[in-house]
Amino acid sequence: MHIRHCGFVVVAAILASMGMAEAQQVLKVAGQDAEPYVVRDKASGILSGIAVEFINALGRDAGFQVEYQPMINADLIPALTSGKIDIIASNLVITPERKQQVDFADPYYMAPGDALVSAKSDPTPYRALADLKGVAVGALKSSPHVNLLERTGGFSAVKVYDKLEDAWTAIGAGQIKVVLGPMSTTAYKSKTGQLPVDVQMVASYQPVMLSPIGLAVKKGNTQLLERINKSQSKLAADETLKAIYTKYGFDWTQPK
Repeated sequence: MHIRHCGFVVVAAILASMGMAEAQQVLKVAGQDAEPYVVRDKASGILSGIAVEFINALGRDAGFQVEYQPMINADLIPALTSGKIDIIASNLVITPERKQQVDFADPYYMAPGDALVSAKSDPTPYRALADLKGVAVGALKSSPHVNLLERTGGFSAVKVYDKLEDAWTAIGAGQIKVVLGPMSTTAYKSKTGQLPVDVQMVASYQPVMLSPIGLAVKKGNTQLLERINKSQSKLAADETLKAIYTKYGFDWTQPK
């Protein structure tokens, strides 16, 4: 009996250690290096922000650790499809084109999708894209804003940039007239005084996009997708997601 008991204890210990190993699974996650979704402390380099805090909370519930890496927007989907990362956690808009490349979890936020930035010396009260006919416009590479501008047409040029900061700088350099970019990042930078000193968020502009954003996994990874959706539902129900968005100055409601 004593031998059997010891054997049982050993087996139980092995099973427990296996469970711990599974709980300690580390997944590589990446997101666009753009505030407020990714906020980097300048002194310590520690990452926070909406996407970082959300995926860490989700990982704790789903039983995996997060190794988070900021990237430029255009590199996210290639990194996921090539297996370099396991999850995209960012302000990634769910579009039909992207659904052909990756599998999205349920939307976790409905984002007002577009904001306009112009030079502070430009007094024009732009309200719509129609007001930009004949001017050079900038946007973030591989973003829905590029698609919107190309569909709208009528601009003298549509120039793309790897980072919004580069696009905003191009306004001051006289290379473009305005930048069409994501509302969340633009508004956050404007609120916190982080826009370049010679540009401004155009208050008169009326957004035309309301965009669902969601986490993404590699095509066919249904097991991970199910874990994400299950934990995401919990974080929505207990208002963890709402608290994260509120922390950064944004309202959050359950996407429908």
